[in-house]
Amino acid sequence: MSRHNTPTANNRQTEEAAVTSCDAIKLADVTHAKLAEPLLCPRLEHCAIHRHPFFQDLGDQDLASLCQRSRLHTLEAGEMLCREGDRAERFFIVLSGSVKLFRVTDQGSERVLGSAGADEVLAEVAACSPDGRYPWYAQSLEPTRVRSFSGALLREMVAGRSDYMMNVMRYVAAAMSQTVEERTILTAQNARERLVQYLLSLVPGADRRNTGVVVELPLPKGLLASQLAMQPETLSRVLKELRNRGLIQVAQRQVTLLDRAGLQEFVG
Repeated sequence: MSRHNTPTANNRQTEEAAVTSCDAIKLADVTHAKLAEPLLCPRLEHCAIHRHPFFQDLGDQDLASLCQRSRLHTLEAGEMLCREGDRAERFFIVLSGSVKLFRVTDQGSERVLGSAGADEVLAEVAACSPDGRYPWYAQSLEPTRVRSFSGALLREMVAGRSDYMMNVMRYVAAAMSQTVEERTILTAQNARERLVQYLLSLVPGADRRNTGVVVELPLPKGLLASQLAMQPETLSRVLKELRNRGLIQVAQRQVTLLDRAGLQEFVG
């Protein structure tokens, strides 16, 4: 995909001053106001931001400070949020919709790496480094709302708070573990094994059921095929094979695992 002909949301970006860390903020024009008391996050129940593990050790005043400098991005389908190699000056949390993460090969084709949906944070690790750069292109798959935050402010908070630094280190370690798991899936020799490992990885860790486990494919099947290093027709063929064996049921992007133990036999 060319850097020059892809629509971008930069000119459509709406900056929205905030007095809380919540996506439900209603007040405007307070960023430069002189307030007698520090702004505090009210931690509204429906707010996705303060509940995210990445922010869990921040105090109410720190959360409010982050949100004061936040920006609301409203993207139509196909708009670019950030580009691979650009400086990671901001990190993001998806409020609604979904975003595709990909790289462009030397031949100009897309290599899908994954996706992010509502309540997921993007580029937080890259933003922790003064020289961090975005490791992929991020493009909306549908109408999407995203809030971005200052990486520089995040680094200030991490540098000044040892407890928050430990939280960030734990979070980064978990993110690296997930990356290793994703790469392990791609090392599987055949397409069927890669798909089965991927389906099993979508099951929540606390769910021990053998049958009736429902997982949602985060990407359309064509993009998922790219992520799993196979052709779309190969993905369709393997899904059909697993369905015919009585191992899964498929309804659009919803997959029901009918025999989890049977699926695990494919991957040892």
